[in-house]
Amino acid sequence: MKIDLRRKPATVAAGFAVLLWIAAFAGYIAPEVATGHAGQRQVIYLGATVIIGFILSMLFYVGVVPAARELSGRMRLYLAVALFLAIVLLHAYVDLLMIEHYLRARPVLTAKAILSGTELLFLNNVLLLTPAHITYVFGVGMGLSMRAVYEREQRLAAALAAAQDAQLAALRFQINPHFLFNSLNAVMSLVGSGRNRDAETVVARLAEFFRATLSSEPNAIVTLEEELDVLGAYLDIEAARFGERLHVVIDLPDHLARASMPHFLLQPLAENAVKHGVAPSKRKVTLTVSARAADDLLVVQVRDDGAGGAPPTRKPGGVGLSNVSARLKAHYGDRANLRSERLARGFLAEVAVPLSFTRPAA
Repeated sequence: MKIDLRRKPATVAAGFAVLLWIAAFAGYIAPEVATGHAGQRQVIYLGATVIIGFILSMLFYVGVVPAARELSGRMRLYLAVALFLAIVLLHAYVDLLMIEHYLRARPVLTAKAILSGTELLFLNNVLLLTPAHITYVFGVGMGLSMRAVYEREQRLAAALAAAQDAQLAALRFQINPHFLFNSLNAVMSLVGSGRNRDAETVVARLAEFFRATLSSEPNAIVTLEEELDVLGAYLDIEAARFGERLHVVIDLPDHLARASMPHFLLQPLAENAVKHGVAPSKRKVTLTVSARAADDLLVVQVRDDGAGGAPPTRKPGGVGLSNVSARLKAHYGDRANLRSERLARGFLAEVAVPLSFTRPAA
């Protein structure tokens, strides 16, 4: 029998008791049926025995479980054994009383002959009833142990989920101050060069960007289209800073617009491209963001044709890339990855996550 550990323990215990005593009834009545002695009185007597067994089994559960939570392991064992013996003896005694009542309806000589061995009948009852009660005790004990393990695993899973949320929040907000610092530098540069209108545009887009990123949960999953909208706000800010030196191309196939990915994942990659590819360059740099499906993965590339591998400081690492890698690990484990490499002219960062889609809001 498979136990559903999500059900309440009392429900599981009651269900197990019902099945156990139904099986016991079948075991008790089978010999009577085989010998042709299964009359109405016999069936009623065995049925009453089984009902009493069920009631006593539930009394055992009610008596042990609440107290077990407050007792040490040894005291819990002593309580269970004492209550088990008391229930078996009580059941055997009640069963003996029913036998005496049952035998009064039998021929006098037969009844007197059997009643003269009351002690033997009582011992026989104990021997017959003990296996059923032992089975219930062990079944309940095993069920409670499994339940305790299940609850411990649930608590651990909840704690791990909370820790993961905290980790994701820390990783995401680690980027925000870094980006804010760069953006304010851009505004100062624009104001210093007299480009006040561009500075106003940057401040407006900066407000939109932070409103979008800070209003969502740290572990939020968004559509690729939404993620690229946020990335577009960031690149507009950088475009105002660099002017014609930065050319942005975003390639989003229509069928991937509602593909799912962690929020705020691509901005660190674009920022890395701007910092190492656009900023050091004196010529026009094209920054391309493209998406494609590869088997069961969503692959997004951020590529630039800027400084590339020429400067020794341009390497596949840094806070931005390590942050993205850590967030991917927290979200997907080994099912996602980040690949980065220097190109002959430029730099490539590629994110691959399990391909899934978000349904449109109703």
